[in-house]
Amino acid sequence: MEDNVHIDKLQVDAVVGPDFWDRKDPQRCFITMKMLTDFNKAAASDDLRYSLNYAVISNDVTRFINSQNDWGSLGKASRMTSNYLISKYQGIKNLELSLQTKTAHVRCDDISAVVDTRNQDYDILRISNFKLLTLLGVFTFERLRKQFVTIDLELPWTKDSLHSPPYKGIIDNVAEYVENCNFKTVESLAESVAKVVSLDKYFQERPGLPITVKIIKLNAITNTDGVGVSCQRTSKELESFQLSNKAVPSKGTKEFDLPIYSDEIKTNTDDRWNKAYLAFGSNLGDRFQNIQLAIDLLKTNPQVTVNQVSSLFESEPMYFTNQNLFMNGCIEISTNLKPLELLKLCKEIEYKELKRVKQIDNGPRTIDLDIIMYLNADNEQVLLNDSELTIPHARMLERSFVLEPLCELVPFDLIHPLTCEPLTSHLSQIYAKGNLEDQLWKLIPLPTINGHNRFLKFKTVEKFDDFTGKTTMVSQSPSYMMCVLNTTPDSFSDGNEFYHNLDKQLDRVQHMYDEGLKLHDSIIIDIGGCSTRPNSEQIEQDIELQRTVPLIKAIRSRKDWEQEKIIISIDTYRSQVALKTIEAGADMINDISGGTFDASMFDVVAQHPEVSYVLSHTRGDISNMVHMAKYDDDGLESGDTQTKEFMFYQRLPSKTGTNVIRSIAREISDRYSWALLKNVRRWQLVLDPGLGFAKNGKNNLQVIRHLSLLKNYCKFTKDGEYVNFRNIPILVGPSRKAFIGKITDEPDASKRDFATGSVITSCVGFGADVIRIHDYANCSKAIRMADAIYKGV
Repeated sequence: MEDNVHIDKLQVDAVVGPDFWDRKDPQRCFITMKMLTDFNKAAASDDLRYSLNYAVISNDVTRFINSQNDWGSLGKASRMTSNYLISKYQGIKNLELSLQTKTAHVRCDDISAVVDTRNQDYDILRISNFKLLTLLGVFTFERLRKQFVTIDLELPWTKDSLHSPPYKGIIDNVAEYVENCNFKTVESLAESVAKVVSLDKYFQERPGLPITVKIIKLNAITNTDGVGVSCQRTSKELESFQLSNKAVPSKGTKEFDLPIYSDEIKTNTDDRWNKAYLAFGSNLGDRFQNIQLAIDLLKTNPQVTVNQVSSLFESEPMYFTNQNLFMNGCIEISTNLKPLELLKLCKEIEYKELKRVKQIDNGPRTIDLDIIMYLNADNEQVLLNDSELTIPHARMLERSFVLEPLCELVPFDLIHPLTCEPLTSHLSQIYAKGNLEDQLWKLIPLPTINGHNRFLKFKTVEKFDDFTGKTTMVSQSPSYMMCVLNTTPDSFSDGNEFYHNLDKQLDRVQHMYDEGLKLHDSIIIDIGGCSTRPNSEQIEQDIELQRTVPLIKAIRSRKDWEQEKIIISIDTYRSQVALKTIEAGADMINDISGGTFDASMFDVVAQHPEVSYVLSHTRGDISNMVHMAKYDDDGLESGDTQTKEFMFYQRLPSKTGTNVIRSIAREISDRYSWALLKNVRRWQLVLDPGLGFAKNGKNNLQVIRHLSLLKNYCKFTKDGEYVNFRNIPILVGPSRKAFIGKITDEPDASKRDFATGSVITSCVGFGADVIRIHDYANCSKAIRMADAIYKGV
């Protein structure tokens, strides 16, 4: 049973030390008292000494406070008032008295000295609602600007000390430290504040006193007033705690700065190799050759293995904008070099081998190699904060030209070790800002002609789908038109008597050139010397070469054509035909077999990293593929529970309706992995789902409808490999094919062009980037309209 008498916030005016302008003027103070008493004792004795009349006590306290012109400190005033009440009123068994002022410090509007007679060791100086701006958090948006936090401090004040701890100096020290440093976690901030307080002379002389710190982030979680943490530490407990000196980035900088405190590098001590990711960039000279040379130099080092290289991207310069466009990408390597040793190798390649001259930070360069992430052999991310090197790279989270290629190589759920947020989320946050300088163009290199560096260019952006509610990658650049030029007598739709007449063939190229360039900046001419229609008779390789090589040379010899606008593709599955036509002037290899018909095809492609390769899907061979159009099962090996497939970075719980595209994606991904193992570069690749090859009419329609699923496919294999089709363009070739004739009841392939126009429009709408067609004059118009409707270009 406990009886109390309460007086809440009795207003008095007193000099209790300097106010927030350091003037010795009276301050409005509020006294709150909780007096433990015994009502029964006063009632039984009817003795006024035991009666606690709050009106009388309020008047007494007011007179007592007014009896002094200057109390000297808030603590002295509260302690003396408490002693006065205890001595005068025998009915007060225990007293808790709080003397509060809102004008003692300009940074804090609530400071109280709390005296409690039940605590024999110390009373409390309470600093509440101390509001500061600081850089705090691990999410991207939190690192872009300071945010408000409130700090509450409870500072013990020993009974043998008349004056409370010097709150003015403590508040100033905490404010200066917090507002000039930055923190990943609120826990780190709380303990750092406790450390700053503990360094005050008052607590250094009293190392056992518990300092209580409470931190509240005011805007961290919606639907709350704030969330945070509290801790209690003594100066003795904080002796080994080291304050960070990680300063807030200077005003105006765009650096996405994260503090890294780790001084230890956890790498392997055994003979297993680590993994590192390097970002590269070049904007001087032949950018592509600079990058190629840098990769080759990495490969020559016995302590480095180049595992894979991302696509190439063209980006606007950042920070120093008055310079050429950059070509960027990322490299994944295995190495037994430690981070600083790897940094030394990168700098040797930059400055010694490629003669980089650094005139200003972020300025023009022949090559730049940055270590952006480093993982040990146990796949644990290494953190490093050295004067020469910071890992992860301090600015990677603000750069789309680093994150985009990196997200091609690393699993989509890989988190940044400091933010604990997936890298793909950070990239989406960059794109969500809508800054034009963050948008990238993917580049597929082509052989140089007449001094012109040539590329196929594709822009893919993240777009929110109003219907699905998902954010996906979609094409937003003009589609390329691939014009069919067969030099065969037996092609399914345009075999003709002039297949061996070079002049007639050049006349047709002239017409393609004239018509195609009316609406397109360039045209792709796909030359085929051997029919690949199902069940067709396959000619000898020499005949195929006789049909194609002279034509390619003749096209390249024409001085009246802008050669840089003519992209020559060779439709072949033979590696030697690919090689000889490349030497004659071909830019692309369009292989309907995905490298399955000729084991040397990938070797030829790898030897020519400036040549594009269309990686197509098929099954079986020319003679039996028509019998292999069954896609009812999921195609995974029996008992394989480790391979996991994703589309749009999500597992699809049901395979109904997606078996065809899932099977195609899985089988192309196997060929993709094999191509990379044979040193084909990702930047060379275009995907073709292979309409009509080992697919029936229904399959073809499903493929067209699900092209976006193919573009957003990725998988984890049971061996731990990650395959991702992000940013790889898609080519489709529906032109005049049998499934169109069956639907339109048109047996004559040459009369299916009108219907083909509607199909290719749908292909563009579903995400195709390159369209292979026969009727180039009319289909170019259909492609242009589809681009305007579906891509806004």
